[in-house]
Amino acid sequence: MLTYELDRSDSEPMYVQIYEKIKNDIEQDKIKAGEKLPSKRSFAAQLGLSVITVENAYNQLIAEGYIRSVPKKGYFAERFIKKNTGQPAAGERYVTDSESEGSDAENELFPFTIWAKLMREELSSNQRQLLTKPPSEGVYELRKAISRHLKQFRNINAAPEQIIIGAGTEYLYMLMNLLFGDNYIFAVEEPGYSKIAEIYANYGIKCERLPVLPDGIDTDYLRKIKADIIHISPSHHFPTGVITSISKRYSLLEWASQSPDRFIIEDDYDSEFRLSGKPIPSLYSIDVMDKVIYMNTFSKSLSSTIRISYMVLSPALLQKFREKLGFYSCPVSTFEQYTLARFIDEGYFEKHINRMRVHYKKCRNELFEKMKKYDLFKNSVISGENSGLHCVVRFSTDLSDEELLDKITSLGFRASMIKKYYHDDEIPDLHTLIFFY
Repeated sequence: MLTYELDRSDSEPMYVQIYEKIKNDIEQDKIKAGEKLPSKRSFAAQLGLSVITVENAYNQLIAEGYIRSVPKKGYFAERFIKKNTGQPAAGERYVTDSESEGSDAENELFPFTIWAKLMREELSSNQRQLLTKPPSEGVYELRKAISRHLKQFRNINAAPEQIIIGAGTEYLYMLMNLLFGDNYIFAVEEPGYSKIAEIYANYGIKCERLPVLPDGIDTDYLRKIKADIIHISPSHHFPTGVITSISKRYSLLEWASQSPDRFIIEDDYDSEFRLSGKPIPSLYSIDVMDKVIYMNTFSKSLSSTIRISYMVLSPALLQKFREKLGFYSCPVSTFEQYTLARFIDEGYFEKHINRMRVHYKKCRNELFEKMKKYDLFKNSVISGENSGLHCVVRFSTDLSDEELLDKITSLGFRASMIKKYYHDDEIPDLHTLIFFY
C-alpha cells in the first residue's frame, strides 16, 4: 500500500506534497509503469485527508503525464523514460552583461490606476534613464524583474543578461530567423498558430509541420524528417490544449542533444493561466544542455496592446546574438519598460494575474453552465479546460463543421473550427470547435 509522511506544518499545500512524492517515486522507478495507485477515497482515508486533496494531486500528475486515469478501473503510473541528455556545458552558465486581440476583460480588469501611478513616478524621478538608450537586449531593470519572476513562478534560472526584450512575439520570431539564417530548417506544430510559420516562411526558411498527438508532438515523425529547430508550446498547445507529457519532454531534449545545430523554441505564451492545479513545469527548467530557447509575452497576461515580450538565450546563443544582431535597437519604449519593471517588482503583476485567473475561471464555469442548456452538447467531450483562455469540444453530430459552427454561433457562443488551424485546406470535418473565454 502506497503511504507517505506529510508535513502538516509546512506551508506547502497537502496536495502539492502528495504530487511531489508520487512524481519523485515514478521518476526513480519506485512506482513501476502500469502500477495501480490507490483509489482517491482509500488514499484519502489512509492519509487522513479529504478526497478532494488527493484528487487535486492526481489531476496534476495526469496533466503532466505521470499517471493516467482509466474509467471504472482507477489510476495507473505511466511509463517514464528519462534518457541521458548529457551534462551542462563547462564553465559559467551565465555571462556578464555588456551592458491576440483585445477583450472586454482587458478593459474591465486592467489596472489603469496603478499603471498610471507608476508611470507618473517614473516620469518625475527617473528622467535621465528614461531618455537613455538601452542596450539592444532591453532595459536591465526589466530583465532583472523578469529573471526574478521566472525563478519564483516557473522555476527557471535565467540571469538578467540572458533575457532579450522584444516588441511582441512576432518580433522575436523575426530575430530567430535572423539569428539562425535560412540554412536551418524549422518545424512547427500542426495544427497550430499559423502566423508562426508565415513569419518564418517570409524569410525564406523551410518550415516542416509536426503532427500534435494527445501527449504532444509526434516524436517518431520528428525523427523521420530533417529539422534543426522546433517551435512548440509544450505546457499548453494552441489550439488543441494538449500538454506535452514528461516522458515526451525528455525525448525532445534527447533529440535536440544529438546535434549541435538542434534547438527547441519553447513558446510559453499563456502559462500564467493554469486554472486548476499547479503550473506545468517548463521544458527550459529541465534542460541541462542549453538546447531550449524560452519565450513568453505580456500581451496575453496584461493586454494585447502592451507589445512587450521576451526570450531567454543560453550564453552561447547570447554571444551569437550580440555578434550578429547587437546593432539592432531595442524596439520597446524605455518608458514602458521601466514601468513594467516596477509593476512586476512591487507585486502588482502577481495580483493582476491572480485576479485574471479568477475572472477566466468564472467565465469558463459560466460557459459550461450555458452548454448544459442545449441538446447539441449532449455526448460532447470537453478537453483542455484547465489551462489557458479556451477549451476544445468534440461533438457527436452529423453536421458539417461549417454547419456546426453556424449553429453554435447562433446560440450566442464564441467559437472557431479547429480544422481552420491546419495547414491542409482539404482536411475533413473533425466535429471539433474551440470555445473562447
